[in-house]
Amino acid sequence: MAPRSARAGLGLACLLLALLALGGRRAPGGGRAATRAPAAAWGVAPGQCGPRRAPGAPGWQRRVDGRFHAFLLHRHCRYFPLLLNHPEKCQGGRVALLIVVKSAAPHFARRAAVRRTWGREREAPRRVRTLFLLGAAGQGEEARAVQRLLEEEDRAHRDVLQWDFLDTFYNLTLKEVNFLRWLHVYCPAVDFVFKGDDDVFVHTANVLDFLESRRGDPDLASLFVGDIISRAFPIRSPRSKYYIPRELYDGPYPPYAGGGGFLMASPLADRLFLASERIPLFPIDDVFLGMCLRSLGVVPEPHLGFRTFGITRRRASAMNRDPCFYKSLLMVHKLDPDALLAMWDLVQDDRIACAKTLHLT
Repeated sequence: MAPRSARAGLGLACLLLALLALGGRRAPGGGRAATRAPAAAWGVAPGQCGPRRAPGAPGWQRRVDGRFHAFLLHRHCRYFPLLLNHPEKCQGGRVALLIVVKSAAPHFARRAAVRRTWGREREAPRRVRTLFLLGAAGQGEEARAVQRLLEEEDRAHRDVLQWDFLDTFYNLTLKEVNFLRWLHVYCPAVDFVFKGDDDVFVHTANVLDFLESRRGDPDLASLFVGDIISRAFPIRSPRSKYYIPRELYDGPYPPYAGGGGFLMASPLADRLFLASERIPLFPIDDVFLGMCLRSLGVVPEPHLGFRTFGITRRRASAMNRDPCFYKSLLMVHKLDPDALLAMWDLVQDDRIACAKTLHLT
């Protein structure tokens, strides 16, 4: 959407090389180049959508900051070319859980930690696959260096989807709609999708057990579960990154899943794709998805196992570092890579005896 700009330092390049040298998993056969989507399948060519500069724009549009203004100028642009693609990800049998992680090109350490922990792919007892969703790194020498390293990372792991729009806060909704379309085009043989950020802890076994516990539920095809925020209103302060002018949206938001992650059934994801094509893009991706759910008449389901603000909102609380709580949860937001790796090892350690139990229902 907006012109690309360099956002990452070359120090990150050294970090990725170290990560690949120490723990990188080569693809079978020594790895291969990232797969590009056949034009007939994705069907979005470069340069298909430019800014819409209507004469005499309303005064409120001229008052917003440059990034918000760029969003408004490109709000009609919905789908973008794929720079990195893996249409083979869901081939070879049905996928029980597709883990989809919102990331950004410079977040090499975060992706490495996710691959070593909750995002690790597996075949048994249920088939799990993982993908990372990224926008473009930007322009300039440093951004091009980051992009080259990202392509090397993808050759090693074959798990990056990257689209040709700038990776910014206001473009997160583009990740939502482009992924829903990608899932519809390339990945029909999947049962459930977990979609989350690259700085969360996910207890993958608990997620799979939760889904198993819902087997036979007549409403399972419409499952959408997470930390649900209800009765929220737009923030009107221009200083907030969540600022929404009254002219763009008035009234309360529909119920939506808070940032960090949510779990949904694949049939619902397909319906959300169709709904997302009818609803104007909104600059807050979580709220946009809530709008799509509302249009389908689907009420998102709250679950105490999803913790958007940590175990407790008081960041200094010892509860936020207690593995006994993490053993009972599905998702916790947020942890840096070192904290994620350390907590994962503690949660997997059967020698840790927990006297406390967290009740999730």
